Amino acid sequence: MPEIKELVKQLGKDQETAYKANYALLQMVTRASAPDVVSQARRGEVAGQLAAELNAKTKPKKNKKGKEVPPELVHSAVVRSAICRLLAYVGGAGEVPALVEALGDLEVREMARLALDGNRSEEATAALVQAVEAIGPEFRVGAINALGRRKGPNVVAALRKAAEDDDPEAALAAVEALANFADPSVDAVIAKAAGAKCAKARARANKARVRLAETLRKAGNKAAARAIYKAIAASDADQVQKRAAETGLKATV
Repeated sequence: MPEIKELVKQLGKDQETAYKANYALLQMVTRASAPDVVSQARRGEVAGQLAAELNAKTKPKKNKKGKEVPPELVHSAVVRSAICRLLAYVGGAGEVPALVEALGDLEVREMARLALDGNRSEEATAALVQAVEAIGPEFRVGAINALGRRKGPNVVAALRKAAEDDDPEAALAAVEALANFADPSVDAVIAKAAGAKCAKARARANKARVRLAETLRKAGNKAAARAIYKAIAASDADQVQKRAAETGLKATV
């Protein structure tokens, strides 16, 4: 599909040309995302060529003085961000290395993270776990939220660690994400956050605790859910959370 490379080039042209190129690429990606066998085979090819363009660099060359000029990125941050958006639809395990490399670019890394969020492979999950360690609380919050939609012991371990983050927003995001896992042991982490001095932080943590109990109840662990509901009802949580806990208790009878 040589047209992919040409269309990507056009993304960096004038507004009309870029719009048409993006539309054509989006149509191509949409067709490749269809569930039939033929489309699935095409999906890998489309994703692979897009990933190759994401971090494509110029060939080494020499300047007028004969000195080696290091390779540069072929495409602008705007074009590379557009590629990431497309990879969010078709990217698989094979495209994770290219997206991880793009995470190192401050101008592109948020779109690269979003592409990893849309990538359901185990490799993408591992990359998001590593991204939680990145510099910048806002970026870490995005990675933490993405992990909250994943599964696995490595995800829970990363979120537990993030719940101790020095940045309050990142820590609270991890606490809220932990409520998505039917693991009674994470209640200790959430309960600790519910004891924060900040009223808003306490409220968010208590809401997460109610959600954890609900996650456990839906998973069939009514005993663990009841224990958490009772703890919330007996705590200094807001009345809203206490009423929610009382309602939850009735649902576990």
